[in-house]
Amino acid sequence: MKYKDDIPNGYVNGYFVGVRQGSPTPDALEPTADGYEVPRGTERIGTVMPDALEPNYPEPATDDPEEGGGS
Repeated sequence: MKYKDDIPNGYVNGYFVGVRQGSPTPDALEPTADGYEVPRGTERIGTVMPDALEPNYPEPATDDPEEGGGS
């Protein structure tokens, strides 16, 4: 299962990646890359342990762009 990104809080696809300081180093071969391609492309098997205060976090991603899914 894939999860929506929450970049302001430092989460990409349900993984805590920290809060970035500064900007990513430019890549001539992949100018649109932001450095989170590996965690964003990972497919989780199973579930993420729920949080008692926020039981619906992280929110599952959908592949339908009309529903605001993807990344």
